[in-house]
Amino acid sequence: MSSDSRDNESTDFDARFAEIIAQFDDDPLDSSALDERPEDTAPEPKPRDAEGEPAPALDPPSDPLHSLPTQWRMPSTDEPPALMEDDGTYEPPPPAPLPAGDLHFWAILTAMVGGPLWLLYLFLFDRYARPLWWVLACATSAAGVVLLILRQPANRDEQDEDDDGAVL
Repeated sequence: MSSDSRDNESTDFDARFAEIIAQFDDDPLDSSALDERPEDTAPEPKPRDAEGEPAPALDPPSDPLHSLPTQWRMPSTDEPPALMEDDGTYEPPPPAPLPAGDLHFWAILTAMVGGPLWLLYLFLFDRYARPLWWVLACATSAAGVVLLILRQPANRDEQDEDDDGAVL
C-alpha cells in the first residue's frame, strides 16, 4: 500500500490551525509571539545592502503604539475630551405648536397623509373598487405634493432674517 501524501499535509494544516486558534486569546499588541517560528520553516534571508553585506538589523520598538503617527482625530491622553464632559444642564426648548389658522398647512397634511392611506386601504381591502376611487386617491396624493411645492417661497434671500437655519 502506498501512503497518500495528502494525509500528512492535512495533519500539518490541522496542527497549524490549532496553533492559530491558540493565539487568538493572546494580546494582539504583543510582538514577542511573532518572533517565534515553527521549526519546520526556514528563516527568512536577511536583507543585504548594495555591496552584498548584511544590512544592520533594526530593533523593533517596544511599544507598537509608539510607532503610529499622531493624527488630529486621535484623542490625547493628557486631557479629557470635551464631548465627554456633560454637565446635565441642557434642556431643549418646547416644540412650536402647529399653526391653527393656516389652511394651506392643514390641506398639505391631510393630502400627504390621507392620500397614501386611502391608496393602502384600496390596495389591501378593496382591490376591485371602481376606478374612480383609485383615481381620486392618486389625485389626493399628487395634490399634497403640489401644495407642498407651492408652499416654498419664490425667492430666497441670502440675508433672510426669518431663516434661522436648521434648528436642532
